[in-house]
Amino acid sequence: MAPLASEKLDISDTEEDLFASPSRSPRASLPKPAAAAAAEGPRESRYDAEAARTATLERELASLQDTNAAIEGVIASLESARGSMGTVSTTVTSASTLLNTWTRMLGQTEHNQRLLLDPNWKGASQDLVDAENEVVMRAQAAERKAAEEARRREEARAKAEEEER
Repeated sequence: MAPLASEKLDISDTEEDLFASPSRSPRASLPKPAAAAAAEGPRESRYDAEAARTATLERELASLQDTNAAIEGVIASLESARGSMGTVSTTVTSASTLLNTWTRMLGQTEHNQRLLLDPNWKGASQDLVDAENEVVMRAQAAERKAAEEARRREEARAKAEEEER
């Protein structure tokens, strides 16, 4: 492997380097001859490079497998939450239906209470008689209106005949 840039940096603040001109670097190295490079140590063989590459790929594969497992866990949690939300939705719908039923019952109870406390109310049988009387009165009003309309037409016809003469 090639040395990192941070390994090449000299960050010491020894007294001799402290006042050195930045234009000249005392540690600047010239290219080393091949014999000196060989003396430093053997280069990585092709097999070692391939093994290092394989190890890196295996670590990356393990990392991806861990990430996939985490994502699958999140997906499973979301599907579980979806099922729970369906249950909550059904429960809310049922509660809403029960609340509407309860509200209608309460309204009917209040209506019945008002009827029972009304001193002018004479019971359900009187309500039926009143309803029948109202139907009869509407029918009589319709008959009167029809008779009045017939009388007006007759008067208009008679007036037209008289003017014709």
